[in-house]
Amino acid sequence: MKAVRLLEYGGQLVFNDVPTPTIARDEILVKIKSTAVNHLDLVEASGTARQILPIDLPWIPGHEFSGVVEQIGSDVAAYAPGDAVFGTTGSVPGSGPGGMGAYAEYLAVKPAAIARKPSNLSFEEAASVPVASQTAWQGLFTHGHLEKGQTILIHGGAGAVGAYAVQLASHAGATVIATASGDDEAYLNSIGASRVIDYREAQFEKVLREKVDVVFDLIGGDTQKRSFLVLKEGGHLVATTQPVSPEETTKHRVSGAMMRLAPSADMLGRIARLLEEGTIRPDVATVYALQDAAQAWKDIAGNLPGVHGMSPSGPGAARRRSHGKIVLRVA
Repeated sequence: MKAVRLLEYGGQLVFNDVPTPTIARDEILVKIKSTAVNHLDLVEASGTARQILPIDLPWIPGHEFSGVVEQIGSDVAAYAPGDAVFGTTGSVPGSGPGGMGAYAEYLAVKPAAIARKPSNLSFEEAASVPVASQTAWQGLFTHGHLEKGQTILIHGGAGAVGAYAVQLASHAGATVIATASGDDEAYLNSIGASRVIDYREAQFEKVLREKVDVVFDLIGGDTQKRSFLVLKEGGHLVATTQPVSPEETTKHRVSGAMMRLAPSADMLGRIARLLEEGTIRPDVATVYALQDAAQAWKDIAGNLPGVHGMSPSGPGAARRRSHGKIVLRVA
């Protein structure tokens, strides 16, 4: 099969032939239709975080996918060849040892990592869903304990995870405040934010008159530090990019945690139903062919907003898109 691989940390991506995976009795072989590009792939490939995000080289990137079941192991009862599915690979950090990624024509996965593809989504749209939507779900409900009637502040609301967090929190009956750039205000209002604070124009802790029950921090740095000032006593700060200071949580009498995604077929199935109902929607920015993965990585590197208040430099800076996933189509 064809696959995109990284042969050494910081090296170039290569597109060539590798053996098609063989499946165990409890596994499914999926013919990949599409896979999404995540910032995490670039961080892992660079080797800068190899202590906490080790990969086995040569490495096939790709943490999420959509496709069609090609073959099932003898112990698999829930799926049959021809079923359209989507899900996460075994290589999501925190979900066990780094397995094969989805930048390939075929992938061996366990049923616990997948769900049936929502019928109203294209394979490209479906591939963009599993990581961001499940991260948002767990951030809000598993770690943030968000309930109907509460108020949540989401930092980086227009990003991939942020957009699902806005939609899911709004659907759960919470009041949603998001920080983003002013250009994204209409988009965020359209998916359920009741207020958008332009981080370039105002400091959220100075313009918020009321304290919030939950802060979902997708930015880190100074943004996280200032978030303690707007949290109610007993509130929750959930972060995805860096650990939360135990001194600050004690001082402000709140709880804080840095989360790692723990993918689940059950959760993804619930998200699939919300997508089929049209309650939440995916957002795909650009679709590249699998063999153009290196160009897609350049694109995402140029489009990374970096820490709020820092503008990206380089040729991609002027055309930064702040929402929508980049997806690779597997021929």
